[in-house]
Amino acid sequence: MAVQEIHSHEEDNMGPKPGYKAPSREGKASILTHLDQELRTAFKVATIERGTTMQDALVAFIEEYSATVLKRMKRKG
Repeated sequence: MAVQEIHSHEEDNMGPKPGYKAPSREGKASILTHLDQELRTAFKVATIERGTTMQDALVAFIEEYSATVLKRMKRKG
């Protein structure tokens, strides 16, 4: 019977390197909010029922909510 070598997680060099940023997150910032569990659950179910994600729903809301400011920023920039 052959003996199988077991390596610790630290030795496998798997996973992202420290400081790594996924290309899909380049140029983006995270937002953290704390919600009541019931509200978070309702939001999650609503996004599933609408066939979207929580992130996409939040981005759509923020874009709509900030539309006039975004227009001003684009004119100035």
